[in-house]
Amino acid sequence: MDKYIAIGRVSKTHGVDGAVKLKIKERYFDDFAEAEVLFVESAGKVVPYFIEEFRGGLDPIVKFEDLDNRELAQALGGKEIFMRESDLLPVAEEVGAGVEQYERFVHYSLIDQDLGDLGKIEEVIESPGQYLGILHYKGREVTVPLNPVFIQSVDHKGKKVLVDLPEGLLDL
Repeated sequence: MDKYIAIGRVSKTHGVDGAVKLKIKERYFDDFAEAEVLFVESAGKVVPYFIEEFRGGLDPIVKFEDLDNRELAQALGGKEIFMRESDLLPVAEEVGAGVEQYERFVHYSLIDQDLGDLGKIEEVIESPGQYLGILHYKGREVTVPLNPVFIQSVDHKGKKVLVDLPEGLLDL
């Protein structure tokens, strides 16, 4: 079963031919630029919309196949858009490698090379300048920086992130 990641939303219609303007989260723009299909939730189901063409920058204008008038496009207004997790580009794992999408690490095991298994990352939040993983460690909630300096490797198939955290970080 596919997992879907919210990458933005439909902002408004554009013109009369069924095109829409999207607001794409900056960290997903490279993924969007490579996408052939986007998904919108409708009546509890995820519906695919195939991209016919797009133009523009961070707020692109998209024309979907089989959406050829303004009235059909208006039904998408304000809705979140998704991509399949399997369609997203690999996470950049090097410092300065570009957009880092640490949100994918939710439900991954965080393993410190000295302390071993710390637990599963329950949530990833963005703070100025970095991403933070939230997990429960020794009965309390801890926040761990998901920084390329600390990340040694990522095993996407095994859903594991190997880190080398500074001594005492988990005691804060």
